[in-house]
Amino acid sequence: MSFLIYGASGFTGTLIVELAIKQGKKPVIGGRNEAKIKSLAEKYGLEYLIFDLNNQANIVKQLKKFPLVLNCAGPFTRTAQPLVEACLTTQTHYLDITGEIEVFELVKSYHQKALASKIVLMPGVGFDVVPTDCMAKLLHTKLPDATHLELGFTNVGGSVSHGTMTTMLENLGNTGAARENGVIVPKPMGDKGKIIDFGKFKHFAMTIPWGDVSTAYHTTGIPNIETYVGVPKLAYWSMKLQFLFNPILRSRFIKKQLQNYVDKKITGPTEHQSQKGQSFIWGKATNTEGKTVEARLVTPEGYKLTAEASLLITQKILDLNNVAGYQTPAGLFGYELVKEIRGATFEKEPR
Repeated sequence: MSFLIYGASGFTGTLIVELAIKQGKKPVIGGRNEAKIKSLAEKYGLEYLIFDLNNQANIVKQLKKFPLVLNCAGPFTRTAQPLVEACLTTQTHYLDITGEIEVFELVKSYHQKALASKIVLMPGVGFDVVPTDCMAKLLHTKLPDATHLELGFTNVGGSVSHGTMTTMLENLGNTGAARENGVIVPKPMGDKGKIIDFGKFKHFAMTIPWGDVSTAYHTTGIPNIETYVGVPKLAYWSMKLQFLFNPILRSRFIKKQLQNYVDKKITGPTEHQSQKGQSFIWGKATNTEGKTVEARLVTPEGYKLTAEASLLITQKILDLNNVAGYQTPAGLFGYELVKEIRGATFEKEPR
């Protein structure tokens, strides 16, 4: 039985569909925009469904024939809940490619219901958070008594997609986050900054509310977690003043103007950028005695990795038996999961 890719006509969804076809898979594709979904379906000879997420009964009707849905329709703060709730009814595994802490925590709250329905709920099966989740699992494996975890990433080449920019606008003006003593706490965006050695180069990075603030705790149990992204120092110092503008940035008018610009100008990385771009992941775990372990990971460009990882995990979950509930990628499949993705290698794997 085939699986459903919902939100298939977006930039990342289309990449996933194209890769699925290359791998010999025949997913059914779905979404809200009939013209785009139909065009994509006809291009690859696929079945398609058109439905929005405003009518729960209709979502259930559409999902009941599928063992799994891969949700690529962001912002996931709007799409995850209606799909998850329908999946619980239809006993359909739920995956998505979110990176939003709020969404991870929401989906996790359905764990007991997912156990009862005998389905897997696994948000974050793309660049958010597969490589960093595997990094967290590796470090915890090497230092089981770690109490502090730092994760960082930066990208060389590549670009940003329309969907990613839309999600960023959705969160514009919001605060950052970290995990302290097992609890997610709000922090100013860019609360901390430092130079990170990514192996081939060093890069300045600042703290951001990456999904691992939620997922790495579930995967490892490490109670203190910070996540960093490589940025120019100017961006970091600008973030120090963001609190002055947050009320303006959160206004509907400003977000609408910015969204209009994104709709017109942002399309995503080119094929050349996707093929040539790389992502660099760094992680460090520390225990109470001050002992540390570090590791580095190089992966393909983020969107390319998302397509590879999401289909890899889709197949793994379709092949599983007797596994259910909320899961994280490395929590279920181990840190070596990322090694199954072409072009992903640990450059420094602690012994």
